[in-house]
Amino acid sequence: MTMVCTRHLIRSDLKRTCCRNIVGYARRWKNNRIDEQRMKYMGPDKPAAEWILLNRGRVKMSNSNKWISSFWDLPQDNFSTDFKLTHIDASNTEVTSTGFRYIKNIPYIQSAVFSNCKYVYDDALQHLHGSADSGSLKVLNLSKTRISVLGIEQLAELKSLKHLDISDCAGMLDPHLDPNNSGLLAFLKAELPKCTIVLQSGKVLQDKI
Repeated sequence: MTMVCTRHLIRSDLKRTCCRNIVGYARRWKNNRIDEQRMKYMGPDKPAAEWILLNRGRVKMSNSNKWISSFWDLPQDNFSTDFKLTHIDASNTEVTSTGFRYIKNIPYIQSAVFSNCKYVYDDALQHLHGSADSGSLKVLNLSKTRISVLGIEQLAELKSLKHLDISDCAGMLDPHLDPNNSGLLAFLKAELPKCTIVLQSGKVLQDKI
C-alpha cells in the first residue's frame, strides 16, 4: 500500500512539473515571438518597448526621464515621432534571444540591462549592433545570462560601449583560460580600451581610460 501511494505521488509530481514546463515554454514563446508586420507598420521602437513590457521589464523613451512599466503609459499614437526607445531594463525577466530581433534596427538605445535573463544566449548579441554602430549604446549589462566566451567575443565589435557587465555568465568560463579570466580580459581591453569591464560580480577589472 505504501509503495502504491509513493508511486502515485511521484507520478503526480512528474505531471505537475511537466505541466509547469509546458506552460512556461508556451508563455515564453508567446511573449518573445516576432511580429514582423507590426514592426513594418509601426517602426521598431514601440514593438520593442511592448516586447520588454510584455516580459515585465521597463523602458525609457527619448522625451522623458520616467521609467515606463505599463502598456497604458506608452504613447497612444502609433506613429509618434517622439517615441524613441533609449533605455531598457529587462532584469530578471523571461526575454529570450529570439526577442532581441525587436531591437536590431533601433539606433537610439543608450543603456540595456538584461541581468539574470536565463534565456539569453550568444545568438542574441548580433542584434545589438543597431545602437552600437550609431554610437548610442554606452551601457550593457549581460550578467548572469547564458552567453559564452564565444558570445562575449562578439561584444568586442560594440565599440561605443563605456560600461560592460558580463559577470557570472553561465558559459563564460573556458578551460583554456585561467580562473581569473585574464585571457578574456586582455582581449576585451585591447578591443574596448575606453570601456569599464566587469567580469566578476562586484569587482571592476578594468577602469575606463
